[in-house]
Amino acid sequence: MATWDAWYPDILVDVPGAPLPLVDHALRRAAREFFKRTRAWMVWLDPQASSGVGGTEYDFDLPAQSELVRVEQVTADGEEVPVTAYRQLTKDWTRDQGAEQGLVSQDMQTFTLLGTFAAAQAIQVQASLRPSQTASGLPDGLQGRYLEAITQGAKATLLLTSKAAFRDPEGAVIAQALFEEAISKHAVDAFRSHTNTMPRARVQWC
Repeated sequence: MATWDAWYPDILVDVPGAPLPLVDHALRRAAREFFKRTRAWMVWLDPQASSGVGGTEYDFDLPAQSELVRVEQVTADGEEVPVTAYRQLTKDWTRDQGAEQGLVSQDMQTFTLLGTFAAAQAIQVQASLRPSQTASGLPDGLQGRYLEAITQGAKATLLLTSKAAFRDPEGAVIAQALFEEAISKHAVDAFRSHTNTMPRARVQWC
């Protein structure tokens, strides 16, 4: 885990004297926005065994200090399961799971399986993540890859701090523009899975 202080040398050179708790807050805020908009932090969560009982509510088994941005894919024993949009369901899925298999989540903290699943089937979710509101940093690999982008996002916030000696609205505009440019670039890179191929677009509802 790379804690927020890994960013301090890149931040404090442009916002000297900024209180470190304020810097941490700006970095966390920038990281949350960056990963929400790029979906660049994507993982397969650990498999969970289905109960075999319809209407069972399961918790997403997320890595520490992270929260769910979107459910990307789901499998049951390695076979694809559709991700279902809860707004398009015409019945209460907690009471009536219907005939077709699927996964539905309304709060992005828990999910329910639709249709019939045998007990002990391995349900695995591919998820896009972002740091939680209390996260103390990011996994090492993400810090190294996205240090510059998150730095610009944090600087854009810090340089607008009211009445601070380091306040610089013009510098904030430049940092925000660089942050937006980085988000656009990394969103495309993430969509291509950091390869030179363009995957076919798939509709996802969660």
